Amino acid sequence: MENKRVYISNILVPAILLIGLTITSLLDYPVILDKSKWTIFIVFAAILGYIVFWIFLKPDRYSKNGGLLIGLLFIVNISIEEFINWQTKNSTLVSTLIMMFLIFITFSFISGIKTLKTGNIINGLKSSLISALLGTIIALCFGFLINCVFAERMIFILKGYPGYNEFVNPKAFIFYNAFDNASSHVIIAPIISIIMGLLGGLIALFILKLRKGR
Repeated sequence: MENKRVYISNILVPAILLIGLTITSLLDYPVILDKSKWTIFIVFAAILGYIVFWIFLKPDRYSKNGGLLIGLLFIVNISIEEFINWQTKNSTLVSTLIMMFLIFITFSFISGIKTLKTGNIINGLKSSLISALLGTIIALCFGFLINCVFAERMIFILKGYPGYNEFVNPKAFIFYNAFDNASSHVIIAPIISIIMGLLGGLIALFILKLRKGR
């Protein structure tokens, strides 16, 4: 029972923090709800779905550590995007592409290593998916948190973005944008984790086959 509580808390703690941050933003800026009902619904439905999948998959320590690693990479990526003043847009694009490539490859490594250890690609895919669930929740927590703590910085960065002028309060727009980004990330991240996890798992199976052939 104690172990069950521990692994559930690993996803519940960041999920509850994320829910708290999102609800606070909606209470402070109700205009967001009027303009983006579907994105808000997707975010909250995804959080609930993540928790259900987490409980169903019963992640082991390796998979949870993978999630922490993915979360850390997401945090580094967000920090680079938001807090480094690049001289050109191309520099920003290149840094983002490099970080996303690193995250994608990490999904493959997580799956590949697990597949090598167990000889079962399904276990590798599970670890990759679990890492995406925890990593994405951590990333969204960080994204909403910097909106709260560094609101002026975010307003400066997002000024001129499509839809910015539709909001009387610029702070409302940065949270609107956060929900918009979150609604796509919660869907894309698990899909990418499965695709890259499959790639890593297949490479691991090929390596195992070569070892057996020696």
